[in-house]
Amino acid sequence: MSVEEGLAVEGEPNRAAVGASRAPAGQAPPPDPEHQAAPPDPEHQAAPPDPEHLAAVRATVLEWFGRRGRDLPWRRTRDPYRVLVAEVLTQQTQAERAAEAFPRFLARFPDPHALASATPAEVLREWQGLGYNRRALALRACAMAVVDRGGWPGTVQELAALPGIGPYTARAVACFAMGQDVAPVDTNVARVLARSLTGGDPSQLTQAQRQRLADAALPSGRAWEWSSALMDVGSAHCRPRPRCEGCPIGTRCRWLALGDGERPAPRPRQVAPFSTSDRRWRGAVVRELAAEPRGLDERALAAAVNAAAAERPPGWFAALLSRLEAEGLVARDPQGRLHLPG
Repeated sequence: MSVEEGLAVEGEPNRAAVGASRAPAGQAPPPDPEHQAAPPDPEHQAAPPDPEHLAAVRATVLEWFGRRGRDLPWRRTRDPYRVLVAEVLTQQTQAERAAEAFPRFLARFPDPHALASATPAEVLREWQGLGYNRRALALRACAMAVVDRGGWPGTVQELAALPGIGPYTARAVACFAMGQDVAPVDTNVARVLARSLTGGDPSQLTQAQRQRLADAALPSGRAWEWSSALMDVGSAHCRPRPRCEGCPIGTRCRWLALGDGERPAPRPRQVAPFSTSDRRWRGAVVRELAAEPRGLDERALAAAVNAAAAERPPGWFAALLSRLEAEGLVARDPQGRLHLPG
């Protein structure tokens, strides 16, 4: 999986992963001006993988995965709903934390019908501690659509048309749940393939180029195993700051074979500190309202989250609440008290 893909407005995932965990569908918080990557180089084109080199990389990665693959709970299921829940959980959430939340969430909402019939407030309360609360509402919207249509669609294109599902998550569900020969590409997968097969960095490639590279590398009939293995290699070794020692690709990696001065450096992501970002206050508002079923008035809510500590211009907190209302994360009752949407 991956972690940066927003349900409903999904982008490239950067996760821990279902096959592994999405650094990515991916797909969860919306693209955020506080968390932007530099654009890819339009002049850089990934050449098709060399067949002999690709065969060697496939063999060593799959053999390593057979011995060292992670035992993540969602890898024991082929149920589309459970795979989707895992994909959403691992967006912007470490695999270990997602693995703890996975059985708890499924105990509360064991199937699409249970999730679809729950109120937004019930889903948001169960989601607390996982961050990016919009993921929870998007997951509920998807479950409602599946129930309304009488079951799961069977193609990537149809899956991608569900609410909150984008290209990455559609491929992840098709691969990990339905056994289809498709290649989900999250940040970990893109990094492993770009470095090992081309000697480049994934930031040099567009999303379409990353997908073409992954499609070309996919071994027929082994999509689940291969995609899971790539995610595990990315999580354990092929990080932004790589841990090459012990990596199964080893000397076959074309990025590693380059000299220190020749390796393309990743383009830095500009991330605003959490302490000064809206993410901090959005999460705090939902968390406080989850603990107060009767709701709070705006002044009491501002005090509960210590909004004064933000040291922002007057009116910023009211504007934040208005945005959360527009997104369906909070609601006001006739008395003006704020609470989670019923």
